Amino acid sequence: MSQDVAGGVFEPFWLDFPLCDIHLAITSDVLHQLYQGVFKHIVEWCQELMDEEELDRHLKALLPCYGVCHFQNGWSGLGQIGGKERKHMARVLLGCLIGKVPRGVILAYHSLLDFIYLAQYHTHDNTTLQYMQKALEDFHQHKEVIINLGIREDLDIPKFHSLQYYLENIKNFGTTNNYNMEMFERFHIDFCKEAWYTSNGRNEKSQIIAWLTRREKVSSFQSHLKMSMEDEEEFVHSRFRDQRLILTKRPYQARRQILDLPDPHSRRQLCHMDLPFSHIDIYHGFKFCLDSLGNDNDFDHEETDSVKAKPSMGGKPGRFDTVVIMDTSDCETTGLKGTRIGCLKVMFKLPSQVYGCVTPAWTKDPLAYVEWYAPLKPAAEDYH
Repeated sequence: MSQDVAGGVFEPFWLDFPLCDIHLAITSDVLHQLYQGVFKHIVEWCQELMDEEELDRHLKALLPCYGVCHFQNGWSGLGQIGGKERKHMARVLLGCLIGKVPRGVILAYHSLLDFIYLAQYHTHDNTTLQYMQKALEDFHQHKEVIINLGIREDLDIPKFHSLQYYLENIKNFGTTNNYNMEMFERFHIDFCKEAWYTSNGRNEKSQIIAWLTRREKVSSFQSHLKMSMEDEEEFVHSRFRDQRLILTKRPYQARRQILDLPDPHSRRQLCHMDLPFSHIDIYHGFKFCLDSLGNDNDFDHEETDSVKAKPSMGGKPGRFDTVVIMDTSDCETTGLKGTRIGCLKVMFKLPSQVYGCVTPAWTKDPLAYVEWYAPLKPAAEDYH
């Protein structure tokens, strides 16, 4: 390097370390390389493949879904986009592109998204690493379509080049959550920003330390309570306790005539049924607690999902959510084995006069009327 260039390093600190490979110090970064790098490029290319207004229309037409941000105004009007928004965008992208872009683009994007999700696994073995390698190979197999369509002249992009080092880093240093910058940025929010907001802005250092100390003591005491219980299931931390299904205190429509249901298909089905009642209490939705998948419990926030079965009213369109229902005894919490998929049409309870006077006895729990979709095929189609 020329002597008159400012910032030159002529004798790096690792010069006398014969066993040091300084390049290994540059580890993979899911937040900045994958979401703010690779996925950012994907979104920019989508806006060239499709008109921005058309892509926004597809995003607006998506139904609200648990855990996914509903972009009511599309993406074109977004300003500064952070990692959280990028993750929400990744969850809905492919659904907006099917049928509007060539199949090769779908396969290339699909393989990249597979790689991004696989790279975030908290545990890895030879099988999951093979999945990552396969996803990367699939992308290289279909990436030429991006050049052929004139979107890019080449794919010599540093963020895409970094993908080939993820497997090596995982083998050397463990899973990516050990060195992902997102974790340290989260710590900056939890331990600096939120702590500063609790202070009065004057002599904030001592106030921040006191606030963090109290939070640490509360967290330690909660952990002690949980560990001291003989049976962890007896430690009731949920604000809903054992109530797994949460309804409003009062129905939206009490004693509604069955034959007055808004959906005509439902009315036709009910006309041919011999039921011991003619009125039901109708609810427009319910919430339910999600089963823990092994993550740490959050004592301050109970994670719930919501399902809606709401007809159109006042010019607003109706909403009838799609549900996955455990149908047989071999179903599991995760996966689709033993389940069926349908559309929730009505959520209701039976009138109190029915209980105890009809044989066999009817349940007092909430009931639902569901229209089944066609059964799932044993294997996915080639274009999925």
